[in-house]
Amino acid sequence: MARAAEPRADRRAKIAKALYACMSKRGYANTSLKDIAEAAGMTPSHVGYYFDDQAAILEYYAADLCERIVASFPDLDESDPGRLADAIARFCFGEGQLNTAFLGVIQELSGLAVHDARLYEIKREHASAWRAYLEQFFALAKPRNGRIPREAAWLAHAMLVGLDTNTLFDRGLSRETAHELFRRELRTLAGAPDAKRRKGPR
Repeated sequence: MARAAEPRADRRAKIAKALYACMSKRGYANTSLKDIAEAAGMTPSHVGYYFDDQAAILEYYAADLCERIVASFPDLDESDPGRLADAIARFCFGEGQLNTAFLGVIQELSGLAVHDARLYEIKREHASAWRAYLEQFFALAKPRNGRIPREAAWLAHAMLVGLDTNTLFDRGLSRETAHELFRRELRTLAGAPDAKRRKGPR
């Protein structure tokens, strides 16, 4: 039974990957089921065997993407909150894992979720997972600044989303600069400011 299920899962993943390729080039509104089928090397009727419609492909892609991101969160077993903040910042902005095309797809998914109940729920759960993860980080950091972990988590996630958006639309803000800004402010929220930032003329 497991051997029969694997090819189906692989085909569904292939179709979802084809959807991403189409969205990254022309956006969801300008992508048809035929476009997705061609990108996947299949016919529209064959795609229909795995998904009821194009919306179902989008939901599958969004859910799978969010699950993979959450599963990849850095472990919270680092005892130094500053180093852990650095690791989280690298996960969010470093290591070359994001590009303009991917960020555009993420932004489009957020917009589509506003009027799609299933997508909305997927994005809501994803945001909740981020908040819970960051809240746990701040609880472990035990900052002396009196910041409540949940409030710090909301602020950190708002910075992350805002910087991601601005790197897409503001040509003056590079991913490298956004990375450094997020890293420093995450450290500050955690009560572990970067010593290098404080250095200066006395």
